[in-house]
Amino acid sequence: MLGSMVTFRPAEMRDVDALYRFRMDDEVMYWASGGYGDAMQSRGQIEEQLRTQKATDANRTFIIEAEAESGPVVIGTISFRGLDRISRRATLGMLIGDRQYWGKGYGTAVIKLFVRFLFTRYNLHRIDLDTFSENQRAIRSYEKCGFVAEGVRRKAMWTVNGYRDQVMMGLLREDWDARQ
Repeated sequence: MLGSMVTFRPAEMRDVDALYRFRMDDEVMYWASGGYGDAMQSRGQIEEQLRTQKATDANRTFIIEAEAESGPVVIGTISFRGLDRISRRATLGMLIGDRQYWGKGYGTAVIKLFVRFLFTRYNLHRIDLDTFSENQRAIRSYEKCGFVAEGVRRKAMWTVNGYRDQVMMGLLREDWDARQ
């Protein structure tokens, strides 16, 4: 089962090289953010983010690891941002930064684990996410995890290929509970 071969853990200073490598890969960053946004972080900015990240922060980054013959391998990141403790919601973000793990179910497997973590550890009512309409691989993965497309913001995302429609997706705790 793939779920037992992928996990996540808090990001640490030992992860800086992998995180920087992912951000220097143009194709990875295109599918993660349209080629801009957090993609422009320097090594120093990544180090500062990791140095100052606390368990109580409204924004947290975790490392995705896959099991390999030589042991766990860092293959990407999964995160939440904008944690709202009153409305009990947060926005999920994920990237598989090692392209040899694309299209093999690792993203879907770790999203399922992370959604469970957010609903049970943080007692969330809702998890949001967004991507651009061309990112059909990600949209299919999110749908497999129970996320529902809730709307499209026309030409709301700037990518290196111009403006793209932004697909807004959400998952409610009650819908997640019903799937368990």
